[in-house]
Amino acid sequence: VVSTQSTGTSSGPTDDNFTSKLVSGSEMEVSHMESKTFTRFIAPVLSCKLSPKNNPVSVDITSSGGLGAVTDGKDVLVFEGPSGNIRRTLTGHVADVGCVKFFPSNKVLLTGGGDMCVKIWSVEDGSCPVTLTGHTRAVTTLGMIGLGRHVVSGSLDGTIKTWVCGTQQCLSTISPQAGAINHVQIINNEQGTEDSALLLSVTESGLLSVHDTAQGSSVVCTYQHSEELTACTSVNLNTLVAGSISGEIVTLDMRNPSQLLSSYKRSNYAISSIVRDNNRIWCSQRDGECYTINSDVTRDTGLLQCDTTLSGGDCDAILCLVAKSGVITTSSRDRMVRRYEM
Repeated sequence: VVSTQSTGTSSGPTDDNFTSKLVSGSEMEVSHMESKTFTRFIAPVLSCKLSPKNNPVSVDITSSGGLGAVTDGKDVLVFEGPSGNIRRTLTGHVADVGCVKFFPSNKVLLTGGGDMCVKIWSVEDGSCPVTLTGHTRAVTTLGMIGLGRHVVSGSLDGTIKTWVCGTQQCLSTISPQAGAINHVQIINNEQGTEDSALLLSVTESGLLSVHDTAQGSSVVCTYQHSEELTACTSVNLNTLVAGSISGEIVTLDMRNPSQLLSSYKRSNYAISSIVRDNNRIWCSQRDGECYTINSDVTRDTGLLQCDTTLSGGDCDAILCLVAKSGVITTSSRDRMVRRYEM
């Protein structure tokens, strides 16, 4: 999509009110003059196949983007973010690992797998001092409250568990009674508090719910979608975004969750990830598309708009997308891990 030549301001041919401009060596901007809209296409600065045999179903990076972790069947590969060089392999799960997440310290990694276990690893020496057990089916998603003294796990068994890492005890169990937990997200722990957080989750039956961990995991709000919800995040303390198995992205205000703020659909392929990074909402789909939607979702237009698209994935499903401080990393069904820099 984008040439490696860096010209900064060069413009391409105009056709039917469209113009193209090479912004940098990895970015091209295509504008539509009549509607005054544009889309920026960004090429990866790194593409690497870390695992020759297994699909990288989950990936995460540290807050600086210096290190990454990606699933490799029953193992987890820790790699250097800028180069893709593998630093170490974490071995200990007895079934495929389904989710990985770095602690805020960037020195500790949380993993969950098909063996129903949640494990805590030292990235520096590869040791695994903590294994949390209690789920009865595969662990599908992970979250972290504050600095990580408490962690959260969701499972195919339909429960969300909050764990105390130091004592390895389960602090609470939430059972929405809505099928498998597809994704959990902590939506208000910017201050690093451990005792107060809102826990956002979506399930295979289409239930979105928010629980307050400071109030005995009491229900703050719920929203029932017409089909399975696969990913979610928050724009702020009130505005939530969720994606469905058919590619629909919806936004709602949890003070009035029965009325959607807006809806957007780019294709019929499932949303695999929705993440917030600064003022951008990044989305990935199972048709290989990765793009941003505007975060101004409270405006009364009923529409969301795309303004940036990541190239390189072609038609291979994007399995996971993570974005931190302008560094975006994706893993896809072609077994490639791609790094983009804004």
